[in-house]
Amino acid sequence: MTLVTVREEICRIDYALIDLIAERQRLAAAVAEEKHHSGAPVTDPEQRTLVLDRAFDYAVTHGIDPVEVRKIFEILIAMNEERQREYSGEGNLP
Repeated sequence: MTLVTVREEICRIDYALIDLIAERQRLAAAVAEEKHHSGAPVTDPEQRTLVLDRAFDYAVTHGIDPVEVRKIFEILIAMNEERQREYSGEGNLP
């Protein structure tokens, strides 16, 4: 592969990642709706730990730095929590 070809493939993957993050954000709205109806708070420490541990373990099985993957998932969780706050009227709308 040439450098250009490799960079094009990375770009394709970057777009796919953004598409997946957007889908995760759409699902955050559905979570917010369910939490609103049940009276559950936006933050869920138990679920947060579950997601972070799952990402960490999955990264290990794929030979990726699990600490860095955990940081990425902390950002994704924070984004989802903010989306949930926006849905419930507690957050800052863009």
